[in-house]
Amino acid sequence: MRRYIIASHHLMAHGLADTLRFLTSREDIIDISAYIDDSDLETMIRTTFESFDPEDEVVIMTDMLGGSVNQQFCPYVTERHHLICGVNLPCALSLMLQPENIPLTADTVRNIVEESRQHLIYVNEYSDGVNSDDE
Repeated sequence: MRRYIIASHHLMAHGLADTLRFLTSREDIIDISAYIDDSDLETMIRTTFESFDPEDEVVIMTDMLGGSVNQQFCPYVTERHHLICGVNLPCALSLMLQPENIPLTADTVRNIVEESRQHLIYVNEYSDGVNSDDE
């Protein structure tokens, strides 16, 4: 089974997970919002992983590289546990829409991350080639 975890500082994970639930109708997304109360992040992560089957594939999406949330997940990285940081909605959606009967490979995840980077755009300087006079 493929599991999805979204984790962040404060409530970003909750908001992203809520949006993904809306777009995909999936209710199995686990969101971990760190530092909103006295809950221990390491314990939340350990408890989450203990609830999984050892054969589960896990996609972990965090808010930023070098941040404490991302660092806490690093010990869980394996060939079947993919950790992506700096996640955005296009990336998370693409990951969640991958066929679950085909294991994710490093190449697949890497390609999704690369494609998702193209959605980060400074729109003031963006031109998609459409002529505004045609409207």
